[in-house]
Amino acid sequence: MLVTSRRPPCGTLRSGELVAESFDGIFGFSPYPLSFSSQIHSLGLSSGVFTLCMKSGGGGILVFGEILEPGIIYTPVIPSQNYYELNLQSISVNGQELPIDPSVFRPSSVQKTVVDTGTALAYLADGAFDPFVDAIAAAVSPSVRPVLRNEDRCFVSSSSADSSFPSVALHFVGGAAMILKPRNYLRSEDQTVYCIAWKKNYGRQITVLGDIVLMDKIVVHDLENMLFGWKEYDCSRSVNVVSSTRKKHVNSGHVSYKISRNTGFAIMLAHVLIVYAISTAS
Repeated sequence: MLVTSRRPPCGTLRSGELVAESFDGIFGFSPYPLSFSSQIHSLGLSSGVFTLCMKSGGGGILVFGEILEPGIIYTPVIPSQNYYELNLQSISVNGQELPIDPSVFRPSSVQKTVVDTGTALAYLADGAFDPFVDAIAAAVSPSVRPVLRNEDRCFVSSSSADSSFPSVALHFVGGAAMILKPRNYLRSEDQTVYCIAWKKNYGRQITVLGDIVLMDKIVVHDLENMLFGWKEYDCSRSVNVVSSTRKKHVNSGHVSYKISRNTGFAIMLAHVLIVYAISTAS
């Protein structure tokens, strides 16, 4: 449970499956008032903006406050207390838009696209999954051989994933496009067999963009302006953090800044599970 006193919010209870997991802790970062980010904002310890940068090999940077980085692409956030919901409109593979009925992604009470770092992989709406996988299979290098493993669509390749598999683009409202490399939709244990790491959300038109999609990017959650932003980035590099008074701070990527009322700050992520949606308040 996250406390709501004037003290900095902290965790007081961990139970169920969480006890057996091998991570160091949990942050709740949903727009819900009891999430960690919402509480430190309400206490005046940070602005309504926070940024994640997760390395594909593990770890990364978490920033509370604004960062100085040019070229970040933004799309509007659909108001919700539980999720960071976006308006996904289409998907393309190697520049070719997939034949997906636009109504599959149209936001409603039963159709939505959310970004969620509490989800390791990604789940694609039922009506979009088969066209997506078929397009990947059709666009691979001629030397790549398709195989089926435990009902997963996989491929055998002696070349690197970047040279053998196509690029993917997610197109959001306002013309914003998120470009994905093969590592953002494939998984491989031996670098010779690559499997589609996105799952089909059977019977549901809900798309969940999890860690694998968001890796190796600056990912900005701006609830002050209701925007979600991203940019490809080497998350082992430092980032520039500014306070609400526009003072500039350089984060080394190894230490935390002292938290004050007007100062942005950043911390290093090691093996911390970040969860967006809070299902209960206790």
